[in-house]
Amino acid sequence: MASIGRDVYSMYTGAKTVVRTFYGNSKGFEVKVGMHQGSGLSPLLFVIVMEAISRENLGLPCHGSCCMLMTWQ
Repeated sequence: MASIGRDVYSMYTGAKTVVRTFYGNSKGFEVKVGMHQGSGLSPLLFVIVMEAISRENLGLPCHGSCCMLMTWQ
């Protein structure tokens, strides 16, 4: 499971974008927070995070995918 977390992390490390305006595109800059727009991972990551938060609030042990949050870096 930890390798999946590292894979997801590596997809977002060093991500760059530009801003498109009427006058043209800006210079590229690094995105340090957020998710890629339209990413298929968004729903999965949301569920994993919500599971971890729910378990912590209920005092339940973490198992399965939510443990990935603690070990992915």
